[in-house]
Amino acid sequence: MTMWQVSEALVPIAIGVIVDRAIIPLDRWAMLWSVLGLIALFTVLSLSYRFGARMANRAVQDEAHDLRVEATRVPLTRRRAMDDASSGDVLSVCSADADVAAQIFRQIALGGSALIGIVGISVYLLWTDLLVGLIVLIGVPLSLVLVALPSRVISRHSTAQQTAIGLASNRATDIMTGLRVLKAGGGERWAAEQYRDASRAAADAGIVTAERTGRVQGIGSLGMAAVLALVLLAAGYRVLSGEMAIGTLVSVVGVAVFFEEPVRLITAMVGVYARSHGAAQRLVDLQASAPVDESGSEVPAGSHLQITGLELPDGRELDLEVTAGELVALVAEQPAAAEAVTAAIAGHSDGADAVEVGGHRRSRLVPAIAEHVVVAPHRVDLFVGTIRSNIAMRHDAPDHHDPGEGAPGETTLDDDDNLISDEVLAASAVAEIVEFFPDGLDHVVQEGGRNLSGGQRQRIALARALHADPDILVLHDPTSAVDAVTEWEIAQAVCRLRSSRPGQATLIVTSSPPFLATADRVVHLPRSGEAVSGTHLELREKSASYRAAVDR
Repeated sequence: MTMWQVSEALVPIAIGVIVDRAIIPLDRWAMLWSVLGLIALFTVLSLSYRFGARMANRAVQDEAHDLRVEATRVPLTRRRAMDDASSGDVLSVCSADADVAAQIFRQIALGGSALIGIVGISVYLLWTDLLVGLIVLIGVPLSLVLVALPSRVISRHSTAQQTAIGLASNRATDIMTGLRVLKAGGGERWAAEQYRDASRAAADAGIVTAERTGRVQGIGSLGMAAVLALVLLAAGYRVLSGEMAIGTLVSVVGVAVFFEEPVRLITAMVGVYARSHGAAQRLVDLQASAPVDESGSEVPAGSHLQITGLELPDGRELDLEVTAGELVALVAEQPAAAEAVTAAIAGHSDGADAVEVGGHRRSRLVPAIAEHVVVAPHRVDLFVGTIRSNIAMRHDAPDHHDPGEGAPGETTLDDDDNLISDEVLAASAVAEIVEFFPDGLDHVVQEGGRNLSGGQRQRIALARALHADPDILVLHDPTSAVDAVTEWEIAQAVCRLRSSRPGQATLIVTSSPPFLATADRVVHLPRSGEAVSGTHLELREKSASYRAAVDR
């Protein structure tokens, strides 16, 4: 890019030399060499911009990709990454903000080359005429100072704009998630108004940012116009006084006109920097919202789950133990208490400090411990792909295809990665779903599993947890959307499957009688008082509140 700017600056200088050396003296040979020289100069100019711009754009795309991957890693790998940020806002940061932040790389290449071009031209003007050179050396920096002053204001407005875009994205995500409910309840107009308000706020913020950026560019152009006028006046005076040749005047005027381009690039760099800074700040905020736990380096040994002094939302503390080979059911009458227990075991809350997994504190374990601990939440999330991919979590959607990686619909991974045992399919009752669809496990799952019923989605989620075959498995209401007969079959099958794996521990947070009846032990956490442990039949006989919680 520097070669491109230098070549651009040499064009008016070369034309001035040609005027003095070839046109005015009518020298044909000089004219021929001049034409050949111009051809060579424009060739260098064109090729240098072509390859320089390609390298700059490549740097932008590579950096944007790296930023997107790094930002996406935050909600995927860190605890509490989503506590203070909505999914739509995180999506905006991981996509739009990453792209905007990376734009500074291309602008640095353009602005840096423009700055070198300005320095080279200034040296030429000083060598040609001291007065003209001083006008440029004083006038151009003043113009740049005027341009740089509002950059912080633009950065603040750009941050506000990106935040507003994130809120609009979150609103759209929220609406699309509950689209069926909105249509069923006649809330389409309300939803449209909600999104329109959020989108208008984002548009207004964008207009303010564009207005401030336009003012900066206008100030830069006005300053350069004043410098150009002074240069023309000084050069014209030198020509009239006989102190400057006609060709030199042509060069000086051409160089002065060319000055607008590098200054425009530098002024544009100020605006791009401000917007990139605002986007980068949101990326930094996302990283800061989920600090890395540097102590998380331990790997659990064994399948012993111990909860000691876990503080519940109502202020009580819970002690719970699940030994290897045991299947324990937890009946929490308060949904918030059940969520607190599963979140602590999963390591998604501060309660993780009260949980020990395989003899190690949960908060100190390495992030990737899926082969040791799996917590299946009550909420079911399915992804675009197939039933097989949603259970095995090993390959993409069937319509994803990259050249050279097999035919569309084929996985490029080993078949062993996608093998799902018949025991898992039977225990989760997914075998019935597979028989219902002609393409079986390869039946396409649409976004969020919207082409499946609630019960089907829940069975697939249960199969996913069982397929992981962890040392410690935690299930939260795994069959709340399944019919009673199927629920009994699933409860017995899950119990048999987990019992057939010696040394594995299972905790099921549920009030489902089938799971309670098959559990080795049931822990009842009432709305008030201490937790009580026993078998399902023992607790039914002793506690009226337990009967009220589990009877259907």
